[in-house]
Amino acid sequence: IKAVFERMTTSWLKSAKLPQWNGLTLLSVDGVVWRTPDNPQNENAFSRQKGTQYPQVRMVCQMELSSHIITASAFDNYNTNEMVLAEKLIETTPNHSVTMFDKGFYSLGLLHKWQD
Repeated sequence: IKAVFERMTTSWLKSAKLPQWNGLTLLSVDGVVWRTPDNPQNENAFSRQKGTQYPQVRMVCQMELSSHIITASAFDNYNTNEMVLAEKLIETTPNHSVTMFDKGFYSLGLLHKWQD
């Protein structure tokens, strides 16, 4: 599934005529939590927030702002911090881009790693 996602995203981004700001691609990063079906496999793979009925997956996505195409994502169990997942997106972030973060990503360590 990951390979299909990456091929589709690459193809869409190449074919789209995306606007830029001062020659930079505009990106954003935000997180989301997904419920998964309540079964033993998901219970073992992902964690459950206290008081919830279903195992949950935490996902952090990087998106091109004008098209809303998701350019990269990272996910793990609910207990994984969004900052940790966001760091996994650094390698796939294109040069000549500017990335905006949701307010929950205020971390000088993350921002320093991102700009390197």
